[in-house]
Amino acid sequence: MKRMKRATFTSAALLSCTLAFSGCSLISQAVQPEQGQTGQQSNADGQDQNGQDQNGGQDQNGQDQNGQEPSADQNGQGQTGGQDPSSDQSASNSSSSSTSSADGSTGSDSGSSSGSQGQVSIGESFEDPEMQDKVEVLSAVRNFDSSRRASAIELGGEVVLLEVKITPGQKYSGLIQSGAFKISAGGGADFRYDQTDGLEAEMRAAGFEPFEDVSRRDGGTHQGWLAYVPKEKQDTYTIRYERGAGKVMGTDEKVPEFTTTFDIPAG
Repeated sequence: MKRMKRATFTSAALLSCTLAFSGCSLISQAVQPEQGQTGQQSNADGQDQNGQDQNGGQDQNGQDQNGQEPSADQNGQGQTGGQDPSSDQSASNSSSSSTSSADGSTGSDSGSSSGSQGQVSIGESFEDPEMQDKVEVLSAVRNFDSSRRASAIELGGEVVLLEVKITPGQKYSGLIQSGAFKISAGGGADFRYDQTDGLEAEMRAAGFEPFEDVSRRDGGTHQGWLAYVPKEKQDTYTIRYERGAGKVMGTDEKVPEFTTTFDIPAG
């Protein structure tokens, strides 16, 4: 009888432990997906699964939730340890305007071009013999007044606008893009793409409608302005128009590339 009771007790104890272990496993599996779906950490440690808080390691006051000083404040500048944040704010604000990138792409600069803005006539025209696209290069603006590129200008650069008019051919489809017009750099050893996208608002405000890519299927005539920001101001610039080689879809016909150049004169 004692053996039977002992065996019964032992079986019951094993069954209870098994159910308890199984129950813990089920609970653990039920909680884990909940944390994964939210992508947020618990309030106990204030950190996500990558060891960072939800604001990329900084709270809204520029400090992490563990009370430690972050490597950079919200303006992209570090705060000096042990200093009063209010006393450091004015120094941070005064230095932010002088730490813009060399090409002035931050858009936080103020100022205008060195030199007098002026428009010069070019009057060049050419035709792509394969695509039958006709391009007229009308004029350019030297020393365009731009606050968004003030840093590049102060470092010896310039904002140049180029006016083109395009009548696309109807022989083939495809686009005539702004990237086909590149400006010389490094004394003519290199050619750079336009930077129209970053200056569209200023151009429109000044009455220069930005160029938009032309679809050959649309036909008609399309006119607009391209913007360039050379790092080193030159008396004259060379523009290279380049349409790459291609192949007609569904055939073995190949279309050779087409390249030509023209100059932007001094202002």
